[in-house]
Amino acid sequence: MTRMEQSERGRGRPRDRAIDDAALRAVRELLVEVGWEKLSMVAIAERANVGRPALYRRWPSKTHLVFEAVFAWQDEPTPVLASASTEEWIRGSFAYTSELFNRPEVRAALPGLMASLAEHPDLQSALWREFGTPGLASLEELLVQEGRPAGDAQAIMTLIIGACMVTSLAGGASSVTARLPDLLTGNGT
Repeated sequence: MTRMEQSERGRGRPRDRAIDDAALRAVRELLVEVGWEKLSMVAIAERANVGRPALYRRWPSKTHLVFEAVFAWQDEPTPVLASASTEEWIRGSFAYTSELFNRPEVRAALPGLMASLAEHPDLQSALWREFGTPGLASLEELLVQEGRPAGDAQAIMTLIIGACMVTSLAGGASSVTARLPDLLTGNGT
């Protein structure tokens, strides 16, 4: 269960948001400094100046904490939700997703998170629910308006996410990344 899901439950006294913020900031800093493998709940607690029990009350594992720190810290919706065409959505999604996956803390977290997702189906569903569903719905609507199959939306989104993730992890050239939207929109002549 992600921290966001826990906060929606409304049980118990309200948590101190300062502890959450300090822990999430500590995770992002430590990922860049020491990487996924050397990141521990002890190190996070020390950096955030909080007790380990406070972390475990909020996040059941390092994976859950890292997931929230690198993916759930943003309050603003993705800019593609206001797109007026499929092409605009694809270009905006490539830009947003590429920028996200090239953040140092995300690059440091990705290998460990990808390996851990298999053990955490709750995070798999949270990833689609929190990030995939709004974007998917907006893309489906645009595709239908343009007379294209709505079912293509998930395939398009998967191609964008996968391409951006691989180019980030493999250190892909910016010239390659810049060509990807053209190829997906059919303007890759």
